[in-house]
Amino acid sequence: MKKNDIIELKIDSITNLGFGVGRHAGLVVFVSGCVTDDVILAKIIKVTPSYAVGRVEKFIKKSESRESGRCSCESCHSCAYKCVSYGYEKELKLSEVKNAFLKAGLTDVEIAELIPSPKTAEYRNKAQYPIGRDKNGEYVIGFFAPKSHRVTESRACPLAPPVFSEILNALADIFGRYNISVYDEKCGEGLLRHVYLRRGEVSGEILLTLVINGDSLPCENELVDIITKAFPDVVGILTNENTQNTNVILGEKFRTLFGRAYIYDTLAGVRLKISAPSFYQVNHGAAELLYRKAQELAAPTKDDVLLDLYCGAGSIGLSMADSVRELIGIEIIDSAVLCARENAKANGITNAKFYTGDAKNTENLLENAECELGKKIEPTIVVLDPPRAGCDAELIKYVASLAPGRIVYISCNPTTLARDCALFKKLGYACGKVTAVDLFPMTGHVESVVCLKRQIQQ
Repeated sequence: MKKNDIIELKIDSITNLGFGVGRHAGLVVFVSGCVTDDVILAKIIKVTPSYAVGRVEKFIKKSESRESGRCSCESCHSCAYKCVSYGYEKELKLSEVKNAFLKAGLTDVEIAELIPSPKTAEYRNKAQYPIGRDKNGEYVIGFFAPKSHRVTESRACPLAPPVFSEILNALADIFGRYNISVYDEKCGEGLLRHVYLRRGEVSGEILLTLVINGDSLPCENELVDIITKAFPDVVGILTNENTQNTNVILGEKFRTLFGRAYIYDTLAGVRLKISAPSFYQVNHGAAELLYRKAQELAAPTKDDVLLDLYCGAGSIGLSMADSVRELIGIEIIDSAVLCARENAKANGITNAKFYTGDAKNTENLLENAECELGKKIEPTIVVLDPPRAGCDAELIKYVASLAPGRIVYISCNPTTLARDCALFKKLGYACGKVTAVDLFPMTGHVESVVCLKRQIQQ
């Protein structure tokens, strides 16, 4: 096989990045935009010793699992499953979770049926859009193309509420009117980097943050006036200063141009104050189902002390606070800790305390909490909700050393969840039934939750 060959290819499977996978002449061939059981004519555009990449020239037969109309953004390839039916998407995600645990050697772990999202479109309450310019100088606002930093136009993303698209269009007009420069990572120059939007599903409140390579915009007053008049649900407009040559979206310094630096929303019966950098689940309806399952697995009682690591603005812990004797939340972001404290107070929750701590620094993780409380923290339940990379091995050893009876682990990455469950197993924790919850329809991501129970030594 060589570049520019035209081959007939049957697609045998699809990856969670949205590439159909076929085999030809003993070589694996990846083709974007294909679905299991498609039969295509593919033009080979890249050949390596271990795989090839093709492009669809013609569909000979389309799969019954294919579904059109879920996304009209032809230039954006961010959603892996935009070409498949939601029924097949659920099968793919459940298989991904099952395979992750099999590969981790946890063959005896039971995987429950996936809990689907109540909404499969317009569910995202948060979106971060990079800004670029096309060859004609027009502003492009959307997402990065796969494995590149080329911005694809995706203002009308079907995963976000329509108002996000309307705000982006208004911003593009303002940027064009004042000819504001766009950040170029090659030379480190240019001002505009990202538009960051958050919206409360229940409250409807919107927080707009403009990430810039500098300390101010040339048209701040005009921008505030235009946006607030056109979009009365915008309760805060911020700038975030990020002058580092980095893939990290947000810098540390925020400045409020209008209103407040946070929104309110209600999740699992708890009214929450959410700052721009605070973690908050992006799919409100599915998150409520996830939290309900997490509480069911935790089975909290009034005798329990619950330690909520990676607690963000406190949403998970606070949803269980009335069922435990004491709640202690740990979070690395100071503004999120402040929000969590205010959230506890606003909801009349008096048995919850929140502290700053770094989960990667186990020696000092509970130092602030234990110093203020004047006692050693001995949790009976630990809730873990780490980033995609999962938990460090040292954190897992540390949590096991605290000897909680139950560890409820929430994860957005089945591979790292299975890996970490295998480590907990070696440290004396049995892995219960794993439940996948679809918080990210149309994408290749899936959330999972499991309870690990300490095996009492006889």
